[in-house]
Amino acid sequence: MTTHDVRLTAPGLYTAAGTGPDDLWAALVAGKDTRRPVEALTGPWPESGTAYLVDDPDAATLGVHRRVLRTSEKQARMALYGARLALAGPSGHGPVGGPGWGLYLGLPTVDEELLRFEALERLHKAAGSPGEVAALYGREVPPFSGLSHLNSTAAAHISAVCGLTGAMAAYSPFSDAGLTALIDGVLSVAEGENDAALIGAVSPKAHPLLYVQYEELGWNGAVPGEGAAFLLARRAADGAGAADGPAARLAGYGRAFGAAGEDRVEAVAEAVHAALAAAGTDAGGIGWVLPDAAWSADAARAQEAALDRVFAGVAERPAPFTAERATGVLGPAHPLAHTLLALHGLATGRRLAADGDAVREEPLPAPRALVLACGARGQVCAAVLEGAGT
Repeated sequence: MTTHDVRLTAPGLYTAAGTGPDDLWAALVAGKDTRRPVEALTGPWPESGTAYLVDDPDAATLGVHRRVLRTSEKQARMALYGARLALAGPSGHGPVGGPGWGLYLGLPTVDEELLRFEALERLHKAAGSPGEVAALYGREVPPFSGLSHLNSTAAAHISAVCGLTGAMAAYSPFSDAGLTALIDGVLSVAEGENDAALIGAVSPKAHPLLYVQYEELGWNGAVPGEGAAFLLARRAADGAGAADGPAARLAGYGRAFGAAGEDRVEAVAEAVHAALAAAGTDAGGIGWVLPDAAWSADAARAQEAALDRVFAGVAERPAPFTAERATGVLGPAHPLAHTLLALHGLATGRRLAADGDAVREEPLPAPRALVLACGARGQVCAAVLEGAGT
């Protein structure tokens, strides 16, 4: 069995634009302002008084006892909500998990100490000065560390509530985690490890600590967003069909690593070429390009340069498009949100294109979409999606 035998379907999307890829698509075309005022702990998000936030799902929405909420935080609840949206399907009475169903998650956290051990002596010396303590934490806290304990609670709550007891994996902390979950989840079904797989990712907290940690990575001024993106990977022969909504398949994928500069450009190009080759096509066979909404200025430059290189010989190159203007930057969930937009576009034969400050809808010239994820430390994933009937 190959990945072509696995259908990606039942999109469950929760962002500032609403629930589902239809809502996100409509918000982008309408130019809807989906931002909200935000203040957290030390004040508003730097350089912006707004962020792309979602309502915190309550116990009734999640279908759990309110005691469950005591052992979770908002990001875990968002993940559970996205999982339920995907498992319910368009009808609200869709497939339910079972013993052979796996779970693959892209999460924005890592389990490590909040402050590096070697920084403790410096912390002791700075203890008398709040300003020096704050500066030390800003320098020494590893990216994403201490933002939450999401890895354990999200996976545990989703598997328990949805009855998923197949093979599972969680990846973190950068945007490549979402596409890694997609690739490995599809492979688990294609190779017979799982009967089906629930695949998803969730955004980081919109928290002042996130800004401090992203500054170290070369923050490019992007505004954060909250969101969860989920979908199912199922064998077509096992009943994945029209009742589950738009369907596509993972036609090809590539993974690479490049730490910085030209190495990172090469890594993005390498991953894209691998995905194209596995899909049996070339750059001219791609109708829509959905690049990562990178936080890192270096990653954004490398991604742009690599795409210029890959599509250099294409007569009508598809202009890259990102949903960032309606969702903010969603971290690991962003490439999966783009995957769900691609499912919608492949099913309708349409794509979205930026037109200055507006977004227009236009025909999809080729039945394939390229989705990218560029982790801030150099991790790269590329996925080629095509319509299930292609």
